Amino acid sequence: MTSCTATAPIDLPTSGSVNPISGTFICVYDPDMCSGASVTVSDDRSHLSIKCGGGSKSNISFYGKTYAPSEIRIYAPSLHTYNGSHTDAEIMIVHTPGSGSGTTEGLIVSVPVKMGGGSSANTDLSVIIKAANTINPKAISLQPSAPINYDVNANNFIPAKPYYVYYGTLPYDSCGGNYYYAAFTDPISGAGSLSAILVDSGIATVQQSIKTNLQKSKTGPTTGVGSQASVDEYVLYEVAGGEDCDDDAKADDDDDSTNSASAIGAQNIGINILWGFAIAAIILFIWYMFWRSGATAVVAAAASPIVPPAPSAPPMDA
Repeated sequence: MTSCTATAPIDLPTSGSVNPISGTFICVYDPDMCSGASVTVSDDRSHLSIKCGGGSKSNISFYGKTYAPSEIRIYAPSLHTYNGSHTDAEIMIVHTPGSGSGTTEGLIVSVPVKMGGGSSANTDLSVIIKAANTINPKAISLQPSAPINYDVNANNFIPAKPYYVYYGTLPYDSCGGNYYYAAFTDPISGAGSLSAILVDSGIATVQQSIKTNLQKSKTGPTTGVGSQASVDEYVLYEVAGGEDCDDDAKADDDDDSTNSASAIGAQNIGINILWGFAIAAIILFIWYMFWRSGATAVVAAAASPIVPPAPSAPPMDA
């Protein structure tokens, strides 16, 4: 809850015309940045917090500026509204300016959440909710945190969908600092309920101003879903291969390489079979020629008449 003068959150008009924005948003988190983290319920029960300070390997580039993730917050209901309506919850990934980024503004990536997803629910979000629900709401002051016991991958929170961009303050605490917002309107799904531990934050949306400069991207960001697996496969291949022969090309297209290897293997088997037949035919031909030569000699010998030796001339009388 806050009483400061904020310029965020706002209502996002998911229907209607919004000025487009052009640029590149690369949102690829280190899959291990939340490894070993716990989920904490705030003292006023307004939100959940997961400190993800191990994101030094994350690659966050928002329209030419770099950022480092520092915290994931979850509010229920959402802080932003969408055509005037809240969603069940909202994930806010807070970023600070990256080293050498040349900016003092922060970045908040906002993703709406729809609860009750069942088997289709986002696994990473659901394990956070499950851990949070082990906290006793009557004893939060004594035990506000719980281990997640799962390697939460924040990449799985980011939709590959267009998003809204605007400029504003923090929506909570002292409303200090200036932040860019990358606010998605396509919700992800979560399993369970947060109603037992969280209360309404009391943070209301505010009217847009000229400084808000609301815009919408034409495409989704570059996300990190599946990217780490490709990197790991490349590293394993490089170590196992130990050769310098075009490793990059092989690593960049694993599926094509696998298919090519299968095709080459099948082709080699076919060639080997043909060679086997050819060698067998040659051996059979040589055997046949030897057999034929021997048989011809025997037949010729049997067909030739036996000529007796000529009688000796009688001795002449002296």
